[in-house]
Amino acid sequence: MAYSKMSVTIPDEILREIKEIAASRDAKVSHLVAEALAEKIKRIKEEAFVSQVNKACEDPEVIGQQRKMAGDIASSMDVRELPW
Repeated sequence: MAYSKMSVTIPDEILREIKEIAASRDAKVSHLVAEALAEKIKRIKEEAFVSQVNKACEDPEVIGQQRKMAGDIASSMDVRELPW
Protein backbone atom coordinates (compact mmCIF):
# COMPACT_ATOMS: atom_id res chain seq x y z
CA MET A 1 0.00 0.00 0.00
CA ALA A 2 1.32 3.43 -0.92
CA TYR A 3 1.29 6.26 1.59
CA SER A 4 0.97 10.01 1.20
CA LYS A 5 1.41 12.87 3.60
CA MET A 6 -1.23 15.48 4.21
CA SER A 7 -1.71 18.39 6.50
CA VAL A 8 -4.93 18.81 8.45
CA THR A 9 -6.15 21.23 11.07
CA ILE A 10 -7.97 19.73 14.04
CA PRO A 11 -9.08 21.05 17.41
CA ASP A 12 -6.39 20.98 20.12
CA GLU A 13 -8.50 18.73 22.34
CA ILE A 14 -8.76 16.05 19.66
CA LEU A 15 -5.02 16.21 19.06
CA ARG A 16 -4.35 15.81 22.80
CA GLU A 17 -6.68 12.84 22.99
CA ILE A 18 -5.24 11.09 19.97
CA LYS A 19 -1.70 11.59 21.27
CA GLU A 20 -2.74 10.09 24.63
CA ILE A 21 -4.37 7.12 22.94
CA ALA A 22 -1.38 6.60 20.67
CA ALA A 23 0.99 6.68 23.65
CA SER A 24 -1.15 4.25 25.66
CA ARG A 25 -1.25 1.82 22.73
CA ASP A 26 2.36 2.35 21.71
CA ALA A 27 1.09 3.32 18.26
CA LYS A 28 1.78 6.14 15.86
CA VAL A 29 -0.67 9.03 15.67
CA SER A 30 -0.72 8.73 11.89
CA HIS A 31 -1.75 5.07 12.17
CA LEU A 32 -4.66 5.91 14.49
CA VAL A 33 -5.77 8.77 12.26
CA ALA A 34 -5.63 6.53 9.18
CA GLU A 35 -7.70 3.87 11.00
CA ALA A 36 -10.27 6.45 12.08
CA LEU A 37 -10.58 7.82 8.57
CA ALA A 38 -10.93 4.32 7.12
CA GLU A 39 -13.75 3.55 9.59
CA LYS A 40 -15.49 6.84 8.78
CA ILE A 41 -15.25 6.19 5.04
CA LYS A 42 -16.68 2.70 5.55
CA ARG A 43 -19.64 4.12 7.54
CA ILE A 44 -20.31 6.77 4.90
CA LYS A 45 -20.35 4.12 2.16
CA GLU A 46 -22.65 1.87 4.23
CA GLU A 47 -25.02 4.77 4.89
CA ALA A 48 -25.09 5.60 1.17
CA PHE A 49 -25.88 1.97 0.32
CA VAL A 50 -28.68 1.79 2.89
CA SER A 51 -30.07 5.05 1.55
CA GLN A 52 -30.09 3.66 -1.99
CA VAL A 53 -31.84 0.49 -0.85
CA ASN A 54 -34.42 2.49 1.11
CA LYS A 55 -35.02 4.76 -1.88
CA ALA A 56 -35.51 1.74 -4.16
CA CYS A 57 -37.95 0.22 -1.68
CA GLU A 58 -40.03 3.40 -1.75
CA ASP A 59 -40.39 3.20 -5.55
CA PRO A 60 -44.02 2.28 -6.36
CA GLU A 61 -42.88 0.08 -9.25
CA VAL A 62 -40.53 -1.88 -6.99
CA ILE A 63 -43.25 -2.22 -4.35
CA GLY A 64 -45.63 -3.56 -6.97
CA GLN A 65 -43.07 -6.07 -8.21
CA GLN A 66 -42.36 -7.22 -4.65
CA ARG A 67 -46.07 -7.69 -3.93
CA LYS A 68 -46.57 -9.63 -7.16
CA MET A 69 -43.57 -11.86 -6.41
CA ALA A 70 -44.78 -12.48 -2.84
CA GLY A 71 -48.24 -13.33 -4.16
CA ASP A 72 -46.84 -15.70 -6.77
CA ILE A 73 -44.70 -17.46 -4.16
CA ALA A 74 -47.56 -17.68 -1.68
CA SER A 75 -49.96 -19.12 -4.25
CA SER A 76 -47.47 -21.74 -5.45
CA MET A 77 -46.38 -22.98 -2.00
CA ASP A 78 -47.90 -25.50 0.28
CA VAL A 79 -47.77 -23.84 3.70
CA ARG A 80 -47.44 -27.27 5.28
CA GLU A 81 -43.91 -27.39 3.80
CA LEU A 82 -42.79 -24.37 5.79
CA PRO A 83 -40.57 -25.18 8.80
CA TRP A 84 -42.66 -23.20 11.24
